[in-house]
Amino acid sequence: MQFNSLTLTLQNFIAALSGGYSQIQSAATSLLSILIGIEIVLLGLWTALGGGDNVVGVFKRILHIGAWVWIVQNYPTLSKDLVDSLVKAGLLAGGGTGDVSLLMDPSRLAGYGLDATQPLTQKLADLGMTDISDLIVFGFGYLAILACFLIMAINVFLAVLEYYVFVALAGIFLPFGLLEPTKFLAEKAIGAVVSASVKLMVLGLVTAIIDPVLSNIHFAGPQITLNELWSVFLTVCALMFLCWKAPSLAGSLLGGSPHLGIDHAVQAVTTPIAAGLAAGTVAGRALERVAATRAAAAMPQSGPPGGSGGSAGSGGGATPAGGSAGSGSDASGADPSLVLSSMGKSPGPSAAASPAPGA
Repeated sequence: MQFNSLTLTLQNFIAALSGGYSQIQSAATSLLSILIGIEIVLLGLWTALGGGDNVVGVFKRILHIGAWVWIVQNYPTLSKDLVDSLVKAGLLAGGGTGDVSLLMDPSRLAGYGLDATQPLTQKLADLGMTDISDLIVFGFGYLAILACFLIMAINVFLAVLEYYVFVALAGIFLPFGLLEPTKFLAEKAIGAVVSASVKLMVLGLVTAIIDPVLSNIHFAGPQITLNELWSVFLTVCALMFLCWKAPSLAGSLLGGSPHLGIDHAVQAVTTPIAAGLAAGTVAGRALERVAATRAAAAMPQSGPPGGSGGSAGSGGGATPAGGSAGSGSDASGADPSLVLSSMGKSPGPSAAASPAPGA
Protein backbone atom coordinates (compact mmCIF):
# COMPACT_ATOMS: atom_id res chain seq x y z
CA MET A 1 0.00 0.00 0.00
CA GLN A 2 1.35 3.42 -0.93
CA PHE A 3 2.26 5.43 2.15
CA ASN A 4 4.94 8.10 1.91
CA SER A 5 3.90 10.99 4.16
CA LEU A 6 6.55 10.17 6.79
CA THR A 7 9.27 9.96 4.14
CA LEU A 8 8.23 13.29 2.63
CA THR A 9 8.35 14.89 6.09
CA LEU A 10 11.83 13.50 6.68
CA GLN A 11 13.03 14.77 3.30
CA ASN A 12 11.72 18.24 4.11
CA PHE A 13 13.61 18.25 7.42
CA ILE A 14 16.79 17.00 5.71
CA ALA A 15 16.54 19.69 3.04
CA ALA A 16 16.16 22.37 5.71
CA LEU A 17 18.89 21.05 8.02
CA SER A 18 21.40 20.31 5.27
CA GLY A 19 21.75 24.03 4.67
CA GLY A 20 21.86 24.78 8.39
CA TYR A 21 25.64 24.83 8.64
CA SER A 22 25.99 27.01 5.55
CA GLN A 23 23.86 29.61 7.31
CA ILE A 24 26.15 29.72 10.35
CA GLN A 25 29.42 29.03 8.53
CA SER A 26 30.24 32.74 8.32
CA ALA A 27 29.84 33.07 12.09
CA ALA A 28 31.97 29.97 12.62
CA THR A 29 34.67 31.37 10.32
CA SER A 30 34.71 34.68 12.19
CA LEU A 31 35.00 32.86 15.50
CA LEU A 32 37.79 30.75 14.07
CA SER A 33 39.69 33.86 12.97
CA ILE A 34 39.42 35.40 16.43
CA LEU A 35 40.64 32.24 18.13
CA ILE A 36 43.50 31.90 15.65
CA GLY A 37 44.59 35.46 16.47
CA ILE A 38 44.49 34.66 20.19
CA GLU A 39 46.51 31.48 19.63
CA ILE A 40 49.13 33.29 17.54
CA VAL A 41 49.49 36.02 20.19
CA LEU A 42 49.93 33.42 22.92
CA LEU A 43 52.44 31.55 20.77
CA GLY A 44 54.41 34.77 20.21
CA LEU A 45 54.46 35.57 23.92
CA TRP A 46 55.56 32.03 24.72
CA THR A 47 58.37 32.34 22.16
CA ALA A 48 59.46 35.74 23.51
CA LEU A 49 59.62 34.40 27.06
CA GLY A 50 62.11 31.72 26.12
CA GLY A 51 59.93 29.03 24.67
CA GLY A 52 61.27 29.72 21.21
CA ASP A 53 64.25 27.49 21.93
CA ASN A 54 61.85 24.53 21.73
CA VAL A 55 61.47 24.49 17.93
CA VAL A 56 59.53 21.22 18.00
CA GLY A 57 56.89 22.73 20.26
CA VAL A 58 56.49 25.74 17.96
CA PHE A 59 55.99 23.54 14.90
CA LYS A 60 53.50 21.39 16.79
CA ARG A 61 51.35 24.41 17.59
CA ILE A 62 51.52 25.61 13.97
CA LEU A 63 50.51 22.18 12.67
CA HIS A 64 47.71 22.04 15.24
CA ILE A 65 46.33 25.38 14.06
CA GLY A 66 46.53 24.34 10.39
CA ALA A 67 44.86 20.98 11.00
CA TRP A 68 42.02 22.53 12.96
CA VAL A 69 41.42 25.18 10.29
CA TRP A 70 41.18 22.41 7.70
CA ILE A 71 38.70 20.45 9.85
CA VAL A 72 36.45 23.48 10.32
CA GLN A 73 36.51 24.39 6.63
CA ASN A 74 35.78 20.81 5.46
CA TYR A 75 33.39 19.89 8.26
CA PRO A 76 30.28 19.22 6.09
CA THR A 77 32.20 16.90 3.76
CA LEU A 78 33.90 15.06 6.62
CA SER A 79 30.65 14.48 8.52
CA LYS A 80 28.85 13.23 5.40
CA ASP A 81 31.67 10.84 4.50
CA LEU A 82 31.70 9.54 8.09
CA VAL A 83 28.00 8.78 8.31
CA ASP A 84 27.80 7.33 4.79
CA SER A 85 30.67 4.93 5.45
CA LEU A 86 29.24 3.82 8.81
CA VAL A 87 25.71 3.33 7.47
CA LYS A 88 26.98 1.37 4.48
CA ALA A 89 29.03 -0.82 6.82
CA GLY A 90 25.93 -1.50 8.94
CA LEU A 91 23.77 -2.29 5.90
CA LEU A 92 26.39 -4.64 4.44
CA ALA A 93 26.80 -6.39 7.80
CA GLY A 94 23.02 -6.93 7.91
CA GLY A 95 23.00 -8.58 4.49
CA GLY A 96 21.81 -5.53 2.58
CA THR A 97 23.14 -3.97 -0.58
CA GLY A 98 24.60 -0.94 1.13
CA ASP A 99 21.94 1.37 -0.25
CA VAL A 100 21.61 4.29 2.18
CA SER A 101 18.08 5.03 0.90
CA LEU A 102 16.80 2.17 3.08
CA LEU A 103 17.08 4.43 6.13
CA MET A 104 15.79 7.46 4.24
CA ASP A 105 12.42 5.83 3.59
CA PRO A 106 10.71 5.18 6.96
CA SER A 107 7.32 5.18 5.24
CA ARG A 108 8.20 1.81 3.73
CA LEU A 109 8.10 0.26 7.22
CA ALA A 110 4.71 1.84 7.89
CA GLY A 111 3.51 0.61 4.49
CA TYR A 112 4.48 -2.94 5.47
CA GLY A 113 2.16 -2.58 8.45
CA LEU A 114 -0.74 -1.43 6.32
CA ASP A 115 -0.23 -4.36 3.94
CA ALA A 116 0.05 -6.88 6.79
CA THR A 117 -3.10 -5.67 8.54
CA GLN A 118 -5.25 -5.45 5.40
CA PRO A 119 -6.95 -8.85 6.07
CA LEU A 120 -7.67 -7.71 9.63
CA THR A 121 -9.44 -4.57 8.40
CA GLN A 122 -11.57 -6.72 6.07
CA LYS A 123 -12.45 -9.11 8.87
CA LEU A 124 -13.38 -6.26 11.22
CA ALA A 125 -15.61 -4.82 8.49
CA ASP A 126 -17.39 -8.18 8.11
CA LEU A 127 -18.08 -8.59 11.83
CA GLY A 128 -21.42 -7.40 13.13
CA MET A 129 -22.47 -5.84 16.41
CA THR A 130 -23.39 -9.27 17.75
CA ASP A 131 -19.76 -10.41 17.59
CA ILE A 132 -18.55 -8.19 20.43
CA SER A 133 -15.84 -10.57 21.64
CA ASP A 134 -14.36 -10.99 18.16
CA LEU A 135 -14.49 -7.25 17.60
CA ILE A 136 -12.53 -6.62 20.80
CA VAL A 137 -9.90 -9.31 20.17
CA PHE A 138 -9.28 -8.62 16.50
CA GLY A 139 -9.56 -4.87 17.00
CA PHE A 140 -6.89 -5.00 19.69
CA GLY A 141 -4.69 -7.20 17.48
CA TYR A 142 -5.06 -4.78 14.56
CA LEU A 143 -4.11 -1.75 16.66
CA ALA A 144 -1.19 -3.53 18.35
CA ILE A 145 0.34 -4.86 15.10
CA LEU A 146 -0.07 -1.56 13.29
CA ALA A 147 1.39 0.30 16.29
CA CYS A 148 4.53 -1.88 16.16
CA PHE A 149 5.11 -1.02 12.51
CA LEU A 150 4.52 2.67 13.15
CA ILE A 151 6.93 2.69 16.13
CA MET A 152 9.67 1.17 13.94
CA ALA A 153 9.07 3.78 11.24
CA ILE A 154 9.08 6.64 13.75
CA ASN A 155 12.27 5.31 15.36
CA VAL A 156 14.09 5.40 12.00
CA PHE A 157 12.65 8.86 11.31
CA LEU A 158 13.89 10.27 14.64
CA ALA A 159 17.35 8.68 14.37
CA VAL A 160 18.00 10.21 10.94
CA LEU A 161 16.57 13.55 12.06
CA GLU A 162 18.77 13.54 15.18
CA TYR A 163 21.91 13.14 13.10
CA TYR A 164 21.07 16.06 10.83
CA VAL A 165 20.22 18.27 13.81
CA PHE A 166 23.60 17.54 15.39
CA VAL A 167 25.44 18.14 12.11
CA ALA A 168 23.68 21.46 11.58
CA LEU A 169 24.51 22.79 15.06
CA ALA A 170 27.82 21.14 15.99
CA GLY A 171 29.88 23.17 13.49
CA ILE A 172 29.66 26.33 15.58
CA PHE A 173 31.56 24.60 18.41
CA LEU A 174 34.46 23.33 16.30
CA PRO A 175 36.59 26.55 16.39
CA PHE A 176 36.80 26.24 20.18
CA GLY A 177 39.11 23.26 19.70
CA LEU A 178 42.02 25.61 19.04
CA LEU A 179 42.40 26.70 22.66
CA GLU A 180 43.15 24.29 25.48
CA PRO A 181 40.61 25.74 27.98
CA THR A 182 37.73 25.57 25.47
CA LYS A 183 38.51 22.43 23.50
CA PHE A 184 35.99 20.41 25.53
CA LEU A 185 33.21 22.17 23.57
CA ALA A 186 34.59 20.92 20.27
CA GLU A 187 35.16 17.45 21.69
CA LYS A 188 31.55 17.19 22.88
CA ALA A 189 30.24 18.40 19.50
CA ILE A 190 32.36 15.89 17.59
CA GLY A 191 31.34 13.16 20.05
CA ALA A 192 27.65 13.93 19.45
CA VAL A 193 28.07 13.63 15.67
CA VAL A 194 30.03 10.38 15.99
CA SER A 195 27.47 8.95 18.42
CA ALA A 196 24.58 9.79 16.06
CA SER A 197 26.51 8.21 13.16
CA VAL A 198 27.11 5.01 15.12
CA LYS A 199 23.43 4.92 16.04
CA LEU A 200 22.54 5.07 12.35
CA MET A 201 25.04 2.31 11.64
CA VAL A 202 23.40 0.00 14.20
CA LEU A 203 19.95 0.98 12.98
CA GLY A 204 21.03 0.27 9.41
CA LEU A 205 22.17 -3.19 10.47
CA VAL A 206 18.84 -3.88 12.21
CA THR A 207 16.80 -2.45 9.34
CA ALA A 208 18.67 -4.51 6.74
CA ILE A 209 17.92 -7.65 8.74
CA ILE A 210 14.25 -7.03 9.51
CA ASP A 211 13.24 -5.46 6.18
CA PRO A 212 12.86 -8.79 4.31
CA VAL A 213 11.01 -10.26 7.30
CA LEU A 214 8.58 -7.36 7.54
CA SER A 215 7.85 -7.43 3.82
CA ASN A 216 6.82 -11.12 4.07
CA ILE A 217 4.61 -10.87 7.17
CA HIS A 218 1.01 -11.52 6.17
CA PHE A 219 -1.96 -13.65 7.14
CA ALA A 220 -2.62 -16.92 5.33
CA GLY A 221 -6.17 -16.03 4.30
CA PRO A 222 -9.35 -14.21 5.19
CA GLN A 223 -10.14 -16.76 7.91
CA ILE A 224 -7.81 -15.51 10.62
CA THR A 225 -7.42 -17.64 13.72
CA LEU A 226 -6.38 -16.45 17.14
CA ASN A 227 -3.16 -18.46 17.02
CA GLU A 228 -2.19 -16.82 13.73
CA LEU A 229 -3.10 -13.37 15.09
CA TRP A 230 -0.95 -13.68 18.20
CA SER A 231 1.88 -15.28 16.22
CA VAL A 232 2.05 -12.26 13.92
CA PHE A 233 1.77 -9.90 16.86
CA LEU A 234 4.59 -11.64 18.76
CA THR A 235 6.89 -11.53 15.71
CA VAL A 236 6.23 -7.89 14.97
CA CYS A 237 6.55 -6.94 18.64
CA ALA A 238 9.96 -8.63 18.89
CA LEU A 239 11.20 -6.84 15.77
CA MET A 240 9.86 -3.55 17.08
CA PHE A 241 11.70 -4.06 20.38
CA LEU A 242 14.94 -4.78 18.51
CA CYS A 243 14.54 -1.64 16.41
CA TRP A 244 13.63 0.40 19.48
CA LYS A 245 16.77 -0.78 21.30
CA ALA A 246 19.08 0.23 18.44
CA PRO A 247 20.09 3.55 20.10
CA SER A 248 20.94 1.70 23.31
CA LEU A 249 22.94 -0.84 21.31
CA ALA A 250 24.90 2.01 19.75
CA GLY A 251 25.67 3.39 23.22
CA SER A 252 26.73 -0.09 24.31
CA LEU A 253 29.02 -0.35 21.29
CA LEU A 254 30.75 2.90 22.23
CA GLY A 255 30.77 2.10 25.96
CA GLY A 256 31.71 -1.57 25.64
CA SER A 257 28.85 -2.94 27.76
CA PRO A 258 25.95 -5.26 26.80
CA HIS A 259 22.56 -3.63 26.68
CA LEU A 260 20.07 -6.08 25.20
CA GLY A 261 17.87 -8.34 27.29
CA ILE A 262 14.41 -8.90 28.64
CA ASP A 263 15.31 -7.05 31.84
CA HIS A 264 15.49 -3.81 29.86
CA ALA A 265 12.01 -4.44 28.51
CA VAL A 266 10.46 -4.76 31.98
CA GLN A 267 12.58 -2.03 33.56
CA ALA A 268 10.01 0.63 32.73
CA VAL A 269 7.35 -1.43 34.52
CA THR A 270 9.35 -2.37 37.60
CA THR A 271 10.74 1.10 38.27
CA PRO A 272 7.44 2.61 39.54
CA ILE A 273 6.79 -0.50 41.63
CA ALA A 274 10.23 -0.31 43.23
CA ALA A 275 9.75 3.39 43.92
CA GLY A 276 6.43 2.66 45.65
CA LEU A 277 7.98 -0.07 47.80
CA ALA A 278 10.86 2.22 48.78
CA ALA A 279 8.43 4.97 49.76
CA GLY A 280 6.44 2.49 51.89
CA THR A 281 9.62 1.33 53.65
CA VAL A 282 10.65 4.90 54.47
CA ALA A 283 7.18 5.69 55.79
CA GLY A 284 7.19 2.55 57.97
CA ARG A 285 10.55 3.44 59.50
CA ALA A 286 9.35 6.96 60.20
CA LEU A 287 6.27 5.61 62.00
CA GLU A 288 8.46 3.26 64.07
CA ARG A 289 10.67 6.16 65.17
CA VAL A 290 7.64 8.24 66.15
CA ALA A 291 6.24 5.35 68.22
CA ALA A 292 9.60 4.83 69.96
CA THR A 293 9.82 8.53 70.79
CA ARG A 294 6.33 8.52 72.30
CA ALA A 295 7.08 5.40 74.37
CA ALA A 296 10.27 6.97 75.75
CA ALA A 297 8.38 10.12 76.70
CA ALA A 298 5.69 8.10 78.51
CA MET A 299 8.16 6.24 80.83
CA PRO A 300 7.87 7.29 84.57
CA GLN A 301 10.71 9.29 86.09
CA SER A 302 12.66 7.48 88.88
CA GLY A 303 13.09 9.12 92.31
CA PRO A 304 16.29 9.60 94.32
CA PRO A 305 18.03 6.27 94.73
CA GLY A 306 18.63 6.49 98.47
CA GLY A 307 15.30 8.06 99.64
CA SER A 308 13.41 4.96 100.69
CA GLY A 309 16.51 3.41 102.23
CA GLY A 310 17.03 6.50 104.44
CA SER A 311 13.44 6.44 105.72
CA ALA A 312 13.71 2.76 106.39
CA GLY A 313 16.93 3.32 108.36
CA SER A 314 15.34 6.05 110.48
CA GLY A 315 12.46 3.70 111.30
CA GLY A 316 14.54 2.30 114.20
CA GLY A 317 16.13 -1.09 113.69
CA ALA A 318 13.74 -2.40 111.03
CA THR A 319 16.34 -3.87 108.75
CA PRO A 320 13.90 -6.20 106.95
CA ALA A 321 11.64 -3.23 106.30
CA GLY A 322 14.59 -1.32 104.88
CA GLY A 323 15.38 -4.28 102.64
CA SER A 324 11.75 -4.35 101.57
CA ALA A 325 11.86 -0.68 100.70
CA GLY A 326 15.02 -1.22 98.67
CA SER A 327 13.41 -4.04 96.72
CA GLY A 328 10.41 -1.85 96.08
CA SER A 329 12.68 0.82 94.62
CA ASP A 330 14.30 -1.76 92.32
CA ALA A 331 10.89 -2.91 91.23
CA SER A 332 10.07 0.60 90.04
CA GLY A 333 12.69 0.23 87.28
CA ALA A 334 15.45 2.55 88.63
CA ASP A 335 18.73 0.78 89.42
CA PRO A 336 20.75 3.08 91.80
CA SER A 337 24.11 1.81 90.63
CA LEU A 338 23.26 2.43 86.96
CA VAL A 339 21.83 5.87 87.64
CA LEU A 340 24.83 7.00 89.65
CA SER A 341 27.27 5.51 87.15
CA SER A 342 25.63 7.47 84.35
CA MET A 343 26.04 10.64 86.42
CA GLY A 344 29.75 9.98 86.89
CA LYS A 345 29.47 8.90 90.52
CA SER A 346 30.29 5.38 91.62
CA PRO A 347 28.61 4.36 94.89
CA GLY A 348 30.74 2.49 97.36
CA PRO A 349 29.94 -1.13 98.05
CA SER A 350 29.22 -0.42 101.75
CA ALA A 351 27.12 2.69 101.16
CA ALA A 352 23.80 0.83 101.14
CA ALA A 353 24.80 -1.72 103.81
CA SER A 354 26.23 0.65 106.53
CA PRO A 355 23.80 1.39 109.38
CA ALA A 356 22.60 4.88 110.06
CA PRO A 357 24.50 6.81 112.75
CA GLY A 358 23.07 6.33 116.20
CA ALA A 359 21.13 3.20 115.24
